Amino acid sequence: MKLIASHDGVDVEIEVERHGSAYRVRLGDRWLVADFTEAGPSLRSLRLEDGTQYSLTHHREGSVHEITLAGSKVHVEISDPLAGRRKRGEDAVEADGIVKALMPGRVVRVLVTAGETVRKGAGLLILEAMKMENEIQAPVDGVVDQIFVASGTTVEGGAELFHITGTSPV
Repeated sequence: MKLIASHDGVDVEIEVERHGSAYRVRLGDRWLVADFTEAGPSLRSLRLEDGTQYSLTHHREGSVHEITLAGSKVHVEISDPLAGRRKRGEDAVEADGIVKALMPGRVVRVLVTAGETVRKGAGLLILEAMKMENEIQAPVDGVVDQIFVASGTTVEGGAELFHITGTSPV
């Protein structure tokens, strides 16, 4: 998953991918492997691949994250460069009716069955990415005629999830 972090007017590209039970994170041109553990409602433990461990607090309001580490507090806005495309539906469904994953993750729950009629915006499945659950929604009205994943499946970004036939109102 590719993101943009903004702090004090500086934008930094971030890329996050699963790496075993941890994450491989690219900050600008630097890669690191990190493991995050929830230690309380706002308390997180961060362990880097070299064994260095940190405790930090994290609060989120919308896209702004307040992080306190070693007594220093920073506010970072995290944005998804694909968010505008997702909202417009440009890459949500292919011309052939295939709905693809926009990010890597694990399918937590499939919310529809094959043959089910759906309206644009209806929930199709819950995808867990970076310990957050994301609802993948129907990009068009139609019939879900094929489901390519099941609960517990791990998918890469771009993986085929569903085939929806027809775009006529239901």
